[in-house]
Amino acid sequence: MHNRNHSRLTMITLVLAASVAAGLAAPAAVRAAAPKMDIPETRHDFGRVFERKQYIHDFIVYNRGDADLIINNVRPGCGCTVTNFDKLIPAGKQGKIEFVLDGEKVHDQFSKTATVSTNDPVHPTMTIAVSGEEIPYLNIEPEGTVYLHGRYGEHVERKMEISSNENIDFKVVRVSSNIDDKITYKLDPLAEAGHYELSVYKNPKLPTLITYGTLYLHTNSKEAPTSEIQVHVITKGNITVSPAAVNFGPVKFGEGAGSGQAVTRGVILSKSTGDFNIKEITLSNPNFTAIVEPVAEGKQYRVQVTFTPPLKKLAQQNETAEMIIHTTDAEEPAIRVAVAARAM
Repeated sequence: MHNRNHSRLTMITLVLAASVAAGLAAPAAVRAAAPKMDIPETRHDFGRVFERKQYIHDFIVYNRGDADLIINNVRPGCGCTVTNFDKLIPAGKQGKIEFVLDGEKVHDQFSKTATVSTNDPVHPTMTIAVSGEEIPYLNIEPEGTVYLHGRYGEHVERKMEISSNENIDFKVVRVSSNIDDKITYKLDPLAEAGHYELSVYKNPKLPTLITYGTLYLHTNSKEAPTSEIQVHVITKGNITVSPAAVNFGPVKFGEGAGSGQAVTRGVILSKSTGDFNIKEITLSNPNFTAIVEPVAEGKQYRVQVTFTPPLKKLAQQNETAEMIIHTTDAEEPAIRVAVAARAM
């Protein structure tokens, strides 16, 4: 009995020993080789950038893994940037992503990003970014459009200071415009070198009108030899038109061989001081006609404009005209009013 138990114990011990030996002999699981993307610098500040220049920065990409890193795509967050990049970076090597910024497509303080997509199994995407401040070559204070609005005979003047953001001995060589019949201008150097004062004047004898134009600053800058300033000129008359335009909105145009049903809209002409009369009204489109109805003779008139819709030929069809109201007023002999209608 004792020998039988001893034999059984010996057998169990041998089985356990064999199992342990088999476990120790089993090979360890092999980890698959994989790439690992590392971009130490993910943001770059360009500082001040000029509007007409391109700026380039290289983001360095390291492959810290033990297999090829493949950059599938670098997608900018907006149309302001263009990127070139190394598509394959071997294990232990480095590549780059070239970030190109167009100064004409950014404004003021800006921040632009791009998403990097790779075959890194742990971090397949990463975001890189650039920032900075877009500045013009010229400082024009106050900036923006020059508004010259005034009545007939009124003196209207606007002044602005001009200087450069470039590190040059800046000079404004001359000034010109495409509306010399409507404005005059004068350039004077200021006490501080490279600074100028530009004065712009509205022609006081202009009839009632609304127009746009451009001032051109010709400078010694190689990067921006010519800069533009927009000018908006209005001569306000003593005769007011309300509403300022005749808009019929959507109208049912004609179908088949016939015209559509006529529609009428009105405007009121009034003069605050003095008398005036309406001599004639002309319209540039025969589908519009107009008649005059006195409201207060010499002071106020209603102009009734009738639109006879033509045959509809297009899905989106518009009819426009310029209505010229000829008056006896010496300062406002012709008042122009826009007229428009569109097909339903």
